[in-house]
Amino acid sequence: MGIFGRNIDKTYGSRAALPLVTPFAPQDNLVEVVARDLWPEHEAPKTVTRDTALRIPAVKRAHDIHCSVLSRLPWRQYDKDTEVAVQPEWLVNSRTGTGPRQLRWGVTSDLFIHGWAAIGFTMDSPGKPTDALHVPFGAWSVNEAGRIDVDEQLVPAQYRELVIAIPLGYGSRGMLTDARDSLIAARFIEAAYLDRVENPIPATDIELSKEYWNAWGKEERESFRQTYIKNRQAKNGAVSMRPEYAKPNYSGAVEVGLFESARNGVRLDIANHAGIPASMLEGSRQGGGTDIKYSGVNNGADRNELWDFGLDKYASAIDDRLSLDDVCPSGESIRVDASRYLTAPNPTTPQTSED
Repeated sequence: MGIFGRNIDKTYGSRAALPLVTPFAPQDNLVEVVARDLWPEHEAPKTVTRDTALRIPAVKRAHDIHCSVLSRLPWRQYDKDTEVAVQPEWLVNSRTGTGPRQLRWGVTSDLFIHGWAAIGFTMDSPGKPTDALHVPFGAWSVNEAGRIDVDEQLVPAQYRELVIAIPLGYGSRGMLTDARDSLIAARFIEAAYLDRVENPIPATDIELSKEYWNAWGKEERESFRQTYIKNRQAKNGAVSMRPEYAKPNYSGAVEVGLFESARNGVRLDIANHAGIPASMLEGSRQGGGTDIKYSGVNNGADRNELWDFGLDKYASAIDDRLSLDDVCPSGESIRVDASRYLTAPNPTTPQTSED
């Protein structure tokens, strides 16, 4: 818990002008504010940051699907295909005040959004990692010499002894880059949707004769409109009376027009970028109902479309970088243990977390 140790008087003596930052939060939350100040003519929906992207429902759901699944899968060290008897402590515990699940969530989140993630390690005297901390995107950079620079105000010195960067893969640059056009389209469609909700097409239009329209002032017209609304909302409002100079025009069944087709198209595009089945981003999946099925092939070898064509890309990127000799002993490897996820659960033997 030492990372969170602060002088109480300095922290609580006066209210901070900006939210407090920690090593566990992305550092790009001011980008949209700065862009709006520097370029006031810039259209707001075109400014896409992590925060604005995660306000798009389909992106938020895809992001949380990736992070929730992969953060539950432990990292294990192997000697060839055999799990080593004594696992490195940093894989199962941490002195940062956050558990290994938060480390795995943060790494997956940065890979999903930016295509890169970073981890800072503490090292013992032989040069082996003893503890790990997720370094948020925006708190680190690569200098001209190809070395990683870390924000010293956010990341404690002991976790800067070894900092590694994990690339998602050549050509995969994260949602903010690869799906930029789709994210901008989603924000414009959402803005149009909100505008339509706030400004619906009127179901009734009252037509006044020319002489009354010219004779009445603004207040009299509004008073007549409110009276008509009140009478229609009253009991037995289905039957109304009107003077001959006022003619209501009923639009009938008004098409709400909430851009459902365009919004569904955006969901499909985001699903393609995220590498998950589009059906998982449907609104119906947000409720309690589901149609999850477990199927077996090759005498019970379970396969999973979400894993094969989506999550595996992230797991293999993590495996690849953590298995290099600066993190893992030569000849051994660190892998994401997906056995629990790829095996159909047995209702009589509930699975528990090791964290």
